[in-house]
Amino acid sequence: MRAIVLGSAGSQPIPMAGCGCRLCTLARREGGRAVRTGPSLYLPEADLLIDTPEEANLQLTGHDLAPRRVAWTHAHPDHAAGMRVVQFLARSAGRPVEGWIPRPLYPVLAARYPLDYLVDAGYLELRLVPPDRPFELEGVRVTPLAHDHDEPVFAFLFETDAARNLYAPDHVRSLPVPEGPFGWVVVQMPIPPLEALPFELPPEHEAWKNFYTFDQAVTLWRGRTRRLVFTHIYERAGMTPDELDAVAARAGDWVAFAYDGMELAADAKPHADEAARLDAFRREQARIEAAYADDPKRMRAELRRLWDRYKSSG
Repeated sequence: MRAIVLGSAGSQPIPMAGCGCRLCTLARREGGRAVRTGPSLYLPEADLLIDTPEEANLQLTGHDLAPRRVAWTHAHPDHAAGMRVVQFLARSAGRPVEGWIPRPLYPVLAARYPLDYLVDAGYLELRLVPPDRPFELEGVRVTPLAHDHDEPVFAFLFETDAARNLYAPDHVRSLPVPEGPFGWVVVQMPIPPLEALPFELPPEHEAWKNFYTFDQAVTLWRGRTRRLVFTHIYERAGMTPDELDAVAARAGDWVAFAYDGMELAADAKPHADEAARLDAFRREQARIEAAYADDPKRMRAELRRLWDRYKSSG
């Protein structure tokens, strides 16, 4: 199952108007991966766009895409404020765009954005769906997974007979983590290792409550997915694409930080022997965690050795 990361920015794009920070300066000077637009994903097999940030029209025209369907993860501006792109798509196609929206999210989107106008004008055909229940698009089963959050937030699980993948671009700490295995998982970026950050992050900072650390995120997804991609790259982290690549390399080539235009290749469902190998890995992981619960240093060493064996046997 393929996917395209159309936008990889956090709550603000890079570069920002009037900003002279090192990231915005680099983006203006070099372009390429240094430029980040609002978070969104396109799934070709379902002809589905996830989220419409302010730059949605530029994202789609830049890739020559005109999706028939749109879904939203939540109602923050960096994910929904470019909703008018639905009007452009409907006019061009001569038919309404399908809007697949988890029911609890609909009233929030409608209160903040011109959702009802798009429906009344014939540009959007609403398809309200219950949380945590799959619906099918072009042979792809799509499940909106509800976060445990103050307002409606959803991740999306994509499944076919040959693949299983997950997109959770924001507020991932409030998502009940689904079991793998996955081909690819695209999730909100964690806090990078402190020694890699270009500034100090004090212990009392709210980020520690709202984000996983890099090590926590890697540990959480290890064994659950073949490919882990961090998106929603916050400009406040102050890190260039090359610096983020160096952080990802600490975990191995199965981990990466997203960039605009990044393509995630089709990835088949594990064969029976690989699934058995993964089950054996998880059993040994659980045994190590129980055996060395009082010795975290030894636990980390044993888990690292287990992971090395798992990789080398694949």
